[in-house]
Amino acid sequence: MVFRPEVAAAAIDAARSDDRPLVYLSPRGQRFDQSMAKDWAGGSGVVLFCGRFEGLDERVIEARDMLEVSLGDFVLAGGEAAAQAMIESCVRLLPGVLGEAGSASEESFEDGLLEYPHYTRPRVWEDREIPDVLLSGDHGAIARWRREKALELTKARRPDLLGGHGAKEDER
Repeated sequence: MVFRPEVAAAAIDAARSDDRPLVYLSPRGQRFDQSMAKDWAGGSGVVLFCGRFEGLDERVIEARDMLEVSLGDFVLAGGEAAAQAMIESCVRLLPGVLGEAGSASEESFEDGLLEYPHYTRPRVWEDREIPDVLLSGDHGAIARWRREKALELTKARRPDLLGGHGAKEDER
């Protein structure tokens, strides 16, 4: 099943009253990432078109100059779940949404790395202790530990991130 071009185009034209980007959620699109979320959150919004089954007639994609975006390298029956994930990743970047304004600046992908581990009380849980450096009060040492752990995690779990932006050559 493919959305008929006249029906899809009418819906798109009714929803798009300005120059906001028009996005078609598709597994063949460019991969959605944190950088795109920041761009969208900083703009005037986007119009998301969610396909279903085989999707949208190619002529509509071309005629409306739609940007195809994928949530990842997998296929869903429709774009609704992907749209929800994209919306949440953008909305949380809007001023006032997160309780602490700086909260989003120390998360995975912000500097090209995965985020460092987090700990809370109790100090010892099932014979596992919070690293001493985190209890030291030495903010410089804590920052160095966090950076080191972020690099270790990224190398182990997502080495593809190290070839791109963020991580400096001398830290790899």
